[in-house]
Formats: sequence, C-alpha cells, structure tokens
Amino acid sequence: MRSGTLYMIWDMVKRDFRNKYAGSVFGLLWNLLMPIAYIIIYTTVFSQIMAAKLPGMNTGKFDYSVYLSSGILAWTIFNTTITRFQNVFIENSNIVKKIYFPKSILVFSLTVSSIIELVINYSLLFLVLLGIGYDLHFSYIAVFIIIILQQIFCTGIGMILSVLNVHFRDLNQITSIIIQVWFWLTPIVYVLDILPDGLKKTMSFNPLYYFIESYQTLILQGDIVNFINIFLISIITFLFGWIVYKRMINEISDLI
Repeated sequence: MRSGTLYMIWDMVKRDFRNKYAGSVFGLLWNLLMPIAYIIIYTTVFSQIMAAKLPGMNTGKFDYSVYLSSGILAWTIFNTTITRFQNVFIENSNIVKKIYFPKSILVFSLTVSSIIELVINYSLLFLVLLGIGYDLHFSYIAVFIIIILQQIFCTGIGMILSVLNVHFRDLNQITSIIIQVWFWLTPIVYVLDILPDGLKKTMSFNPLYYFIESYQTLILQGDIVNFINIFLISIITFLFGWIVYKRMINEISDLI
C-alpha cells in the first residue's frame, strides 16, 4: 500500500475510535473500562458458580473464569467486527457514492480498529491475571500473533459479506443466526472434553475453534501453540475473500 492509503486508513481508525463514544463523559476511556468490567465479572462470578462444572480443568479457583475470558474476548470482537464489515458500505454510502477512493480503505480500517481493541482487551486480561496471582509467561507475547491472524481471517469473511450485503439486504438477519449457532458450536463456555466423540470430530471443520483453542491453551497453560493451522486458515480465507471482493466491488456504488 502507498503511504497515502496507509494514512487514510489510520485517519479512519482514529475517527472510528472518536465517534464510538462521542458525547460520553469518559470518551475513549470506555475502550478500557468496558473490557476490564467484563473480565472482572468473569473472574469473580464464574469462579464461584461454574468452575466445578467443567471437567478437565486445572484445580485453580479462577481457571474456568480465565478459560472463559480468554475465548470470549476474542469472540466478542469477532462478532462485532463481522457485523460492522457487512454494513460498511451501506453505512458509508454517502462517501462511497460521491467520492472516488479505494473502497478497501473502509474494510482495512475496520481490521486495524479490531486489532487495536483485541490488543487492549488481552493486555487488560494479563493485568487481571497478574492481580489474581497467575504467573505471566513470556510466551503470552504470542497472543498478539493470534490476534493478527484471527483478524486477517475475519477480514476475509468481512470482504465477502460487505459486497454480498449490498446485493442481498436480508444477509444481516441470516448472518446473525449463523453467528449465534457458531458461538455454541465453538468451545468457549464449555470445554471440548464434555462433547460426545462424534461432535468432537466435527470441530475440525470449525475454523474459529483453532483460534479460540490457541488463546485458551496459551493463556491457561503458557504453551506456545502450533500456528500452522490458524495461519493457513487466515491466508486462505483472506485470499478467497479478496477475490470475491475484487469481482463485485465495482458494482457497489450503483446499488447502495
């Protein structure tokens, strides 16, 4: 990308963060307050209620809470970003129709924004882990690699949805249903060991499972994960999404 394009992406990222909480008293501080509130809730409430109900966990008081937090923080941003991707051209129709510029800037600015949000979320999680007595492993730095790969994967899906949604406006509702089902098909609030053998085998067809498992394994056990699967999933999905996007993007201005 040329420097001008990169500048436009970064400018839109800054505008996105400013607009998100425009008019509120705390403003950008909500980017810190919201995830820290969720993490504290998970690590206090669920450590008392749910920890004993999941097999295969360690014996620590907060293990289930850490397990839940390490997966659901990634899921929440994934869910939000997918929703924003599919509406990105419709919500910005005023500039898409009137101004000529690389429309991919709108897509990639969302990617950068979501990566920043995930970095903030997991950095706060590490602070909470330190506060409740967990040892922070040097291997935790690998979480930021998983974040980037996850959002590359998310961008691939997002590029497809962004152009398809202009053609087929019911896609929002369909995607919402799929996302809900996808959540419960991914071991986030439960562990894989509680599933029957048949369902365990189907998990290999769930691409998001590999990302969530990577977060959970790294954060709970401090083990460096095998990045091959999530790297391949990210690159293949992104390339496929880019091909679909390039074939359909020229029609967008006439349809919104």
